[in-house]
Amino acid sequence: MKPDNSHITLGKRVKKSRATPLKWQLIEKLPPDEVCVLALPGSNADDSKKANGFAKMIEEVLKDKKIPIYCVQYDLAERNFRIDREAVLARYGQENHQLPFIKLVSAKDKTYVPQYIRELYQKTLAPRLRDEQGHPASIATVSQRLNKLVFANHCQGSTVMLQLEHLLTKDMQHLGYSPKIQQYLLRQIHSVNVAPVTPYGVTKTTAFKFISLSDDRAMSVCTKKIAYIRRRKQEHENFLAGIKNPSLKNPHDKPFVMHFSLTRPTENETVFAVNNLYSNELRQQKELDGIEHTFDSYADTIDDERSKDGDQLSDMFRQTLNWLVAHAQKNEQGLQELPDIFHQPQFSKYIKRAQENRYEMVTKETKLIKKRAETKKSSDR
Repeated sequence: MKPDNSHITLGKRVKKSRATPLKWQLIEKLPPDEVCVLALPGSNADDSKKANGFAKMIEEVLKDKKIPIYCVQYDLAERNFRIDREAVLARYGQENHQLPFIKLVSAKDKTYVPQYIRELYQKTLAPRLRDEQGHPASIATVSQRLNKLVFANHCQGSTVMLQLEHLLTKDMQHLGYSPKIQQYLLRQIHSVNVAPVTPYGVTKTTAFKFISLSDDRAMSVCTKKIAYIRRRKQEHENFLAGIKNPSLKNPHDKPFVMHFSLTRPTENETVFAVNNLYSNELRQQKELDGIEHTFDSYADTIDDERSKDGDQLSDMFRQTLNWLVAHAQKNEQGLQELPDIFHQPQFSKYIKRAQENRYEMVTKETKLIKKRAETKKSSDR
């Protein structure tokens, strides 16, 4: 394994001034008792401008503009984030053997936590477990502090989040917390994860994930459910091709579209998904390649090009983040645990529809292509 010279820099959104004309200020570490959002962006946040840009998008989503927002800037040095990401997936048997980088993952990589993530842990979570003298804080204090912190992650940020959880577990063991207390405290960590590339059914924290099934990067994780969805989506594409060209028709190919839906791999991990955020025609435009994966596709309140299901997923993400922040603020008055999202009135209409998990066997797209094919036949006669 090559020497690990990776590092992180933390920054904070602040008021505009002569000293901070871009509303961005570098900081050493998070205050351990502060209510705040910690943003973990994708791997491309390798300078202050990009980190600040991601933090600004989070700021625009929040209803309360006074909430402190911190963001991470990555200095990966010689590290390859794709290998780090595949290594975490391989640790839990959810790696993609079709991707070239998995061949570069060693057995040691699967258990290794990069230096930049270890630095991040020491600057963010480690102080929340300790008092001013560095001794273990009371369970109630630690729980309250963890409830005050909200993680907002995108893509690689979700991988970093899982590595932070790994370090936190090790740290709690070192401090002498029992397995039962460790499990309890992990649930007090709350995060939203947009377009995550991370294992499913693994985290012990409270995680809300938002994903488009047309996002190739997020769908590169290998689970039985994702493999099934990818196969059915390919059958759908083949079915449409068979309508356009009868010689390609295969009776085994059937249409498939999944509407706004949800699944719960575990009781503390909730995944909201849609078939696509944007139409096939839009996604095929070269300049919009990867649009299903970008953070602003979820964060923008108004997007005239986004699908109806995409709008619902975006709204669900924005409401969930604001709900978590409002909950964090309640912990300023004393410890309050996060209630189940299924019992929150503001989410009832979304969850009701998502729980239906409807699969349409004949979609509008299919009907449209059939109509075009029939029209063409008539004109050729």
